[in-house]
This record gives sequence, C-alpha cells and structure tokens, in this order.
Amino acid sequence: MTSPPGTAVALLDAHVHVWELRRRALPWLRAGHPLRRDFTLSDLAGAAGGETPDVVLVQADADPREVEDLLALARQNPAVVGVVGWFDLLDFPDRLPDDPRLVGVRSPPADQTDPLVLTDPAHVRGVRAAADAGLAVDLLLRPSALIGAARLASDVPEARLVLDHLGNPTSATPEWHAGMQALAEHPNVTIKLSGTAHLATDDLRALVDVALELFGSERLMFGSDWPVCTLAGPRADVLRRTTALLPSTTHNDVLRGTAQRIYRSRETAP
Repeated sequence: MTSPPGTAVALLDAHVHVWELRRRALPWLRAGHPLRRDFTLSDLAGAAGGETPDVVLVQADADPREVEDLLALARQNPAVVGVVGWFDLLDFPDRLPDDPRLVGVRSPPADQTDPLVLTDPAHVRGVRAAADAGLAVDLLLRPSALIGAARLASDVPEARLVLDHLGNPTSATPEWHAGMQALAEHPNVTIKLSGTAHLATDDLRALVDVALELFGSERLMFGSDWPVCTLAGPRADVLRRTTALLPSTTHNDVLRGTAQRIYRSRETAP
C-alpha cells in the first residue's frame, strides 16, 4: 500500500488499465499512438515509486476475454483488489466468472453521448441483471448523456452506478452542472474523480468543488486513469493535484473508503 504525500491514507486507485498488445486489439489506439505499447503492473509499480498500489483494474477492450486476463492478474497480485470488466449489457451473460474479484462491469466501450440509450429497455435489463449479480456498473459518458444516467438511476435504484471521469467535462459548463445535480438526487450514484490529467488546475478545482458539494466525500472516489493520464503528465502529478484540492477530512473516503464500499467483493455483498 502507498499513501499520497501529505496524507495518512493508504491509497486505493479505483481506475487503472493494463494491457498487452499481443492479447488485446484496442481499436481505440490507432497505429503510432503513444499508448500503443504494453502497460503492465510492473510498469505501474515503477510509476508509483517502486511498489504496486492497491488498484481496481478497469476494462480497456470491448472483449469479455479481457476479463479473464485481468482476473488472472488479480489472483497473482494481492494489490489488485477488484476488476471492472466488459460485458455487453444488451446481452448480459447467464454465467459470470466464478471469482469474487470481479466487482463491476463497464459498458458501453466508448463514451456515450445519447441520454436515451441509457434508458432503452434492453440496457435497463442489463443493468438490473448486473446489479442482481452483485456487480457495480461503471458508466462512460459525456455531459450530454448525464440526464439519461439520472433516469437510469431512478429506474434501477438497486444498482450501484459509478460515473467515470466526472462525466468527461472540459469545464463546469451549465449542461454538466445540471446533469450532476440530477445524478446527485439518486443515492445509488457514485462519482469517480478520474480522467482529469488533461484539465487545467482551475477547471479541475471547479469540477471537484461541485462534485464535493453535490455528492459529499462518501460518494466520491479517486482514480488515476493510468496509463491514459501519462499523455498529460506523470501519475504522481494527477494524485498530487487531486489530493491538494480535497479537504483532509475527505481523504479517507475519496482515496480509499468509497471505492472499498462500492467495489466490494461479491462474496461479502449483502
């Protein structure tokens, strides 16, 4: 376990990707892209100062076979406390891998912009099936789709919904703010402070302030989005900047506690 500078909290990084190109297609990474190379847990340890931090591994490929690869890593490395894998929520499998380290599902594989897709009956059925299986559901959205996520939260109140990357805003626009207000009305929605490395500090501060005001620290969690964050700078900078914007009283929740509660093992889920 590693603690962020200036805190006594053992960090749980709730959004990390790893991949090996010989096993993954990763069509979102075009030829020549700086991220089109292998990224492993050993690489992450190097980026984290020599020790692998506690992490939740999140899907990077729209391929259910990736789930087995990530779970194999989790079985080999106790620092991997959970896996959020990809399954098609429009055709949710009858059987899931028999491994309690599978704690969540993320679908769709690309950022969703249409709010109506989220409340399509087939999608709602898939989210309900994932919730019944004890899985959290990560949502990869743009601000225009946030209102749809709020309606989904109302339709499936038993689902633990996690909004990745704060909904991918570029700044605290009225559209984003309205969507976040709608989401905050539903206690089954948690916000992930991730995907922020590219943002200017003033923009990040405004976004974090709104998220903290609307959701409280008990519904916020930190994720570095490594290695995608390295396009903007070192992982350590993402952690330092985010931590600096959070009151120390929120650190236990945002840097560990919320992720532990939301991404709980299916063996311990009520």
